[in-house]
Amino acid sequence: MLSLLLKGGVLMYPLLACSVIVLAVALERGVLLLQARRSLGRAGALIELIEAGRPQEAADAARRRPGPAADLILEAVEHRQLPRHDLENRLSLLGSHALKRLTVRLHLLELIGKIAPMLGLSGTVLGLTRTFQTVAQVRRYADPTVLAGGIWEALITTVAGLFIAIPALICYHLYENRIKTIAFELRSYAEEAVCALGQPT
Repeated sequence: MLSLLLKGGVLMYPLLACSVIVLAVALERGVLLLQARRSLGRAGALIELIEAGRPQEAADAARRRPGPAADLILEAVEHRQLPRHDLENRLSLLGSHALKRLTVRLHLLELIGKIAPMLGLSGTVLGLTRTFQTVAQVRRYADPTVLAGGIWEALITTVAGLFIAIPALICYHLYENRIKTIAFELRSYAEEAVCALGQPT
């Protein structure tokens, strides 16, 4: 692996940094989204407690196991004395903040997914330029194996760029779709909580 890094040239170092960033962001966002999904899975039981006339128990349970959905339900219970319109606005704002936290650093996956192939291609072009410059300086018939070896080394950065970009873009789109699903479910649970609390329209 180290030999490939050295043969790939100077642009292998920013590509290596990109791979570390992709791995870190993908793992950190993945764990956060998994926690959000678990919170949504518990929201139904909290709504049932409210519908059973036990909103304080629902609030206590939400405090014990916080998450985007639990936080919304807790907010609804604690401010149930507000008019319905004001409560809905408050929940909408809280939900927007929760979604914003889920999308933090997610743009890095998209950015690296777009620039990694270009970095790789730039490294390949630089490597091919050096190879053909060397051949031109020899001024005689070049050994095909030497030429092939130079081209092979030049292509390392393109391969590295693609290996980084493809997982980055896959994670970005998977996480983006997951966040859209979470946003829809948060809106649904917020509406159910407001209705369960008996807020007048």
